[in-house]
Amino acid sequence: MAVAVVLLAAAGLVGYFLASGSRGAVAAVQGDCIEVVSARDARTETVDCRGPEAVYRVGKRLDSASGACPDGEYSELTSGTSVKLCLMLNAHEGDCFTTMAAGRNQTHQRVPCTGPADYQVRRVVVGRQDRSLCDQGNVVASYSEPATTVCLMPRT
Repeated sequence: MAVAVVLLAAAGLVGYFLASGSRGAVAAVQGDCIEVVSARDARTETVDCRGPEAVYRVGKRLDSASGACPDGEYSELTSGTSVKLCLMLNAHEGDCFTTMAAGRNQTHQRVPCTGPADYQVRRVVVGRQDRSLCDQGNVVASYSEPATTVCLMPRT
């Protein structure tokens, strides 16, 4: 069974993640959270959304891998031809993220803001998908289902 995550987020949040299997992630439903256990081995699993390892949240579950995710910068997790999960960044104001690469796989990891990080979440607006809610210079991840806008400030 092949599983793939395609990170379609804006600007510096773009990558490709190909997996050969997962522990429960493809069985996830809307609202569940996903952890990338190993970018190198492309392993994922469903986890408690309150934990720091819960980097992605299922915005929508499609019963066909060929279906299209709703409007937004969703990452896609697919299993064969039967399931596609449309993943959104599970972010809270003040969180910091870094982009991790292992071979040709790329994913995000929540990291302490006291150390190196690629992005810091400046604002999360639940209930609205509106890129104009973010300040100029922010990287924006917006999602239509459920409507959410995440404003990320690049860090150097």
